[in-house]
Amino acid sequence: MGVLILVAALALFRHLVSTRHAPTQRDISRALPVVRAVECVSRPVPRRWMGYGTARAMNASDVAAEVAGRVVSRPGTIEEGAAVGEGEVLIVIDPADYEQRVRSARQRVAGFEADLSRLEVQEARLREQAALLDDELAIAQRDLDRARDALKQGAGNASQIDARLQALKAVDRNRAAVLSQLEAIGPQRAATTASLESARADLRLAEQNLERTTVRSPFAGFLQRVDLDVGEWARAGVVVARVVDLSRIEVPVRLPESAVYTLAPGDPVTLRTGGGVPREWVGEVVRIAPEADATTRSATVFVEIHQRPDADAASLLRPGQFVAASVDSGKREPMLIVPRPSVDVDRVLVAAPLGPGDPDPPAGAERPMVVREARVHVTRHIEAEFGDISPEETQWSVLSEDGISPGRALREGDLVIVSNLESLKPGDLIDVRVGSDRPREPGEPGLVRRPGDGAAEGDKP
Repeated sequence: MGVLILVAALALFRHLVSTRHAPTQRDISRALPVVRAVECVSRPVPRRWMGYGTARAMNASDVAAEVAGRVVSRPGTIEEGAAVGEGEVLIVIDPADYEQRVRSARQRVAGFEADLSRLEVQEARLREQAALLDDELAIAQRDLDRARDALKQGAGNASQIDARLQALKAVDRNRAAVLSQLEAIGPQRAATTASLESARADLRLAEQNLERTTVRSPFAGFLQRVDLDVGEWARAGVVVARVVDLSRIEVPVRLPESAVYTLAPGDPVTLRTGGGVPREWVGEVVRIAPEADATTRSATVFVEIHQRPDADAASLLRPGQFVAASVDSGKREPMLIVPRPSVDVDRVLVAAPLGPGDPDPPAGAERPMVVREARVHVTRHIEAEFGDISPEETQWSVLSEDGISPGRALREGDLVIVSNLESLKPGDLIDVRVGSDRPREPGEPGLVRRPGDGAAEGDKP
């Protein structure tokens, strides 16, 4: 029975072989995919450094009371978070004691000014007296001279001479007393003038203290806090409010210490915050710290942001916010670039020449090559046009050789495949067109962009 089954099977096999149809031959060259590739080249691009920092206000003031006293007034608009203008009243301290001190100081000034006026009058009177006594002294001297002449001629006596001499000495004593008083006027005037200046200084201080009873905002900004209310006691030197200006924000950003050799004031910086609603601000480097931190091997650059405080509150960078910074060096360095859509995480597909182990290409292929895989390390993405490489591409990935073994890394001059990426795998034969050396045929697959290949936030330098 088994022999009969075997014979029947052989007969059926011969029948199927004799009646089979030959397969239809197809031109393999027409099935070979035509792909577009871009040469991997180096171009001068700005180097980007990543760092972090905490924002702080360039203008922020802890407003302190300069005099002590009880708070008697606080405007209703002075609340935390409210906007204040330059010179706007924050609180008012009871001015009664300081007003009394001003009145007392003014009275002292008026008293010393009156003393100066009295000295001026006294000096004038003494000078007049001194002039009269000078005349009297001259007259007395002449009388004495005449009496002596008469005595010599025998017409007088000694008593007359004594009387004339006594009169002369009396006038001289009076003149000396007046001159002494006149000489004392100068020191008295100097002392009174000094006292007057001291009293005026006390008056200015009293007036300043009276003015200081009104505590004002030193500049326009926003109130972070207000610590005193009506009825509370303000002490001199104690902070009563904090005012913050949001128009100029500074961020000390820590970067690798090697970054300072490529950065300079004026280099552009992009700041970003994380969280549910990411925000972005653009500023520039204004200063670079002279010393590096030996512990963290980092250096600090200072970034300044200008913004309008009256803009949308959600768009403001606020002091205390922690931000990530992308600092683009103004100095450009040659680096490898490839079209961004060609990169799949850390690899690209390249078109390589056929090797000994690869299948023979079909005769109709214009530029047959084989698909290979190369590893890449993307440092950042940029938006730029390099018409000499590929006029169709505007999004590019900047590569670094860090962390890639030389045997697997993409090299300059390699042809990076930028089309048909979803259907290709290493080892496939392809027909390559470099750059845009031919127009795309109708129906030909174009540049395939994987989901998420669009410009991510912050990719532009």
